[in-house]
Amino acid sequence: MAASKNTTKKKPQTQTVRGLTIYGPRHPTIRKMMEKTEGPEIHGDKVWYSSYFIMDYLDNKPPAKGSRVMEIGCGWGLLGIYCALNYNAKVTGVDADKHVFPFLQLHAEKNKAKIKTKASRYEDLKPKILAKQDLIVGGDICFWDELVDPLHTLIKNALDAGVPRIIIADPGRPPFLKLARKCRKLYKATIKEVSITQPKKNDGNLLIIHNPEIN
Repeated sequence: MAASKNTTKKKPQTQTVRGLTIYGPRHPTIRKMMEKTEGPEIHGDKVWYSSYFIMDYLDNKPPAKGSRVMEIGCGWGLLGIYCALNYNAKVTGVDADKHVFPFLQLHAEKNKAKIKTKASRYEDLKPKILAKQDLIVGGDICFWDELVDPLHTLIKNALDAGVPRIIIADPGRPPFLKLARKCRKLYKATIKEVSITQPKKNDGNLLIIHNPEIN
């Protein structure tokens, strides 16, 4: 009797979403990088889904070509890479964990994008660098209560420095909603419910802040 074939399908090791090539967590290159002792420390071990909410939103309300974009809590940097490729943006990826940057640069090279990086906590970003930005974005970055105050400090400092627009996305965790309500009260921010179908159907929230001194 002939041996039965194993029909179990293996998950693809890379996927293409919105024109971006993304390494899966089981890709040999990713697994090898993860095994190193200097691997990511603050949940920087994959692409977090809320980045796609912002990509979808920017498709309809894009930044001007050549804008300076800062992705905070960038992790693997796919949102910043998307902005670089689609809007010719000059992107800086910021993360408190410098060990995510090799994964960011791996994806940047794969997608033929150039991204600058900076290791910093939210509240430590100086007005001088914030003042250079046209747009600040971040997905899945307010998942602990202790992140609310540092993120609010960043938002306040960014608005004071003249940043025109800030967009933060999240599935709707309580810390994010706390931050969002605070920003709505203080800066007349918009909290927008969103739904997308790529790479799969999912719902979430956007916090959209326009600088009242500019818009």
